[in-house]
Amino acid sequence: MRPGQDRILAEVAETTIRGGALLINAPTGSGKTVATLAPLLEHAEAADHKILYLVRTHSQEVQVLHEARTIAHRLDRPLFAIGLQGRARRCFLLENVAEVKGATAEEHGKLCSDRKRATERAMAGEAPLSPAPELPEGGEIDLTDLDGCPYYARVLQTDLDGVVERFGAKLPTPSEFDTFARDENLCAYELAKRLVPRSRLVTAPYAFFFHPHIRRALYTWMGIEPDRVDLVIDEAHNLPSHLRDLATVSLPQESVRRARSEVAERGDFQLPDGPSATRLLDIVGAAVEELVHALAREDDAVLPPSVFEDALLTALGGTTHRLDTWLGALATWGENLREERRRDRHLPRSWVHTVALTLLSWPQLEPPAYVKVATRSPRPALEAYALDASEPARGIQDCHTSIHLSGTLAPLEEYRDALGLGESTRLLDVPSHFPPENHRFLYDTTVSTRFDDLRQDPHAIARLADRLVVVLSSLPVKTAVFFPSFDLLQKVLDAGLQSALPGNVFVEFSKMPTGDLWRSIEGWKRDPEGTVLLGVAGGRLAEGIDYPDEELEAVVMVGIPYPKPTAKQEALRRFLDAKTGRGWEYTMEAPAARSIVQACGRMIRSEHDRGIAIILDKRAPTFARWLPGLEPIRDLAATTREFYGGRRARWAAQPARHPTPRPPDPTSPPP
Repeated sequence: MRPGQDRILAEVAETTIRGGALLINAPTGSGKTVATLAPLLEHAEAADHKILYLVRTHSQEVQVLHEARTIAHRLDRPLFAIGLQGRARRCFLLENVAEVKGATAEEHGKLCSDRKRATERAMAGEAPLSPAPELPEGGEIDLTDLDGCPYYARVLQTDLDGVVERFGAKLPTPSEFDTFARDENLCAYELAKRLVPRSRLVTAPYAFFFHPHIRRALYTWMGIEPDRVDLVIDEAHNLPSHLRDLATVSLPQESVRRARSEVAERGDFQLPDGPSATRLLDIVGAAVEELVHALAREDDAVLPPSVFEDALLTALGGTTHRLDTWLGALATWGENLREERRRDRHLPRSWVHTVALTLLSWPQLEPPAYVKVATRSPRPALEAYALDASEPARGIQDCHTSIHLSGTLAPLEEYRDALGLGESTRLLDVPSHFPPENHRFLYDTTVSTRFDDLRQDPHAIARLADRLVVVLSSLPVKTAVFFPSFDLLQKVLDAGLQSALPGNVFVEFSKMPTGDLWRSIEGWKRDPEGTVLLGVAGGRLAEGIDYPDEELEAVVMVGIPYPKPTAKQEALRRFLDAKTGRGWEYTMEAPAARSIVQACGRMIRSEHDRGIAIILDKRAPTFARWLPGLEPIRDLAATTREFYGGRRARWAAQPARHPTPRPPDPTSPPP
């Protein structure tokens, strides 16, 4: 038993009896996954409940199933568990169809439904079932060549009891399950769905629960009502922002342009007693473009009340009622197009339908639950940004029990309030059990990375690069450097850091494909000459990867990773201020603290790991309660020699070579 596990076991067991929500903040390596699963499985078997374990990443799903496999082996009793994945990840029939790439879950589901019906008719003797065509020379299949689905046909003929028996002794991870399904020519998605009723434990990505229509389908697959579900949410600190993004409604400029092209290609038409469809869409596109251009000078800007609706009505010369009528006609045209494309075996997509439904819903998306903004990034658009995460979280409270786990869930009250879980929610904060002498937290009193300081001082970035070179040269171990943003990372590289670093350095880029990232970082970890990796706080290197033992023994945080002060962030702060009185703490300090703890925690993954974390920012004491023993840097070289036992530096300091900075041009826009 690890320190703190007894408390987790007791709290989870108590929660299973009385029901309700339990929030657990426990550091990585504390064994919270197995300490949660063990009492949940005991309760679920006794009460005939099912455990639904929600995960954010594939690696978390694998870990949960490995733990369940070990528990079943130790107890020497049958336990079946299945890991769900999205249809797009598991569809062998459509994986080589170019038209389907980028399809939404709804679009993919309609394609799948049609092919399942064709398969069932064929198996009932109503029509022949053609095999999937051979993969052509070009590597892709035309969607119109596909009728039924031979993979689904095999599922209908499969002995499910035999599959359960096969995997009963070794619960399959999703990749193991997919390999089995492919080898047997079975649809992995449909096979997993049919095994859900036989499973005591089901793991799934967040989307399976938090999209209401998918959640209803999942309950049907499981064959139970929500009050017999024990819900677990892993890496729960991500959930509030995930739910806000889920409930946000966006009208991208590109979507309007595609809708206009869709009408033009198929023949323009008149709306009832109104303009043509193309004219209405031209007016919508012009209004979106004008508002984005006029208001969103940097990232985003709040829209004045009704400004978008007024712009449309003024240009169209109509009333709200007439506009709704025209949009309804557009939506109907788009729905008919979707069904036509579906009958012709094409992707059932219509940009007109999507844009029309967005415009029809726009007037209902009002404060205080929403703020409407014009945004430039990641694409020019108008957005109704959801501020209230509690509305899409309502399904949680229908379950008998919900356990929310994370190593960075504190402050627990902020998470509870964001999801509207109520005062009766139990809160458990388990401190780190790692030896305190195994880590040191230091901060630099001479450095500031405040946005205004960096913008106003033309020499600030160059000095930051020089200081970082000195710090890195004092660390004789593999070191990760995390910046608040990719923008600052690139500026520091350009200011001389890149020329001062040794050659075996790994740099994360924002659009690096995930597969390339994993392969590259694994190579860096194995390379005995690897010295430094550069990434961003909150990014994939800072949260999604473990670096045990000597793979990483120091972390440098360049600045405080406060969320970017956008219009949406300010609106969220005001919303939470009105709701809780703690807007700044919840929207700025808490996310920054989580990013710092996540990043610094990369180097301490077990009681045997050791490391120093250094924050290059004099504002670091604000986060002292999350960084035990935080102290200012004094003699860094002496500190590192003492801590690392006199190990020699991996590389010698070189002065950062950077151009002489020019004063900013007062006529140019701010960076």
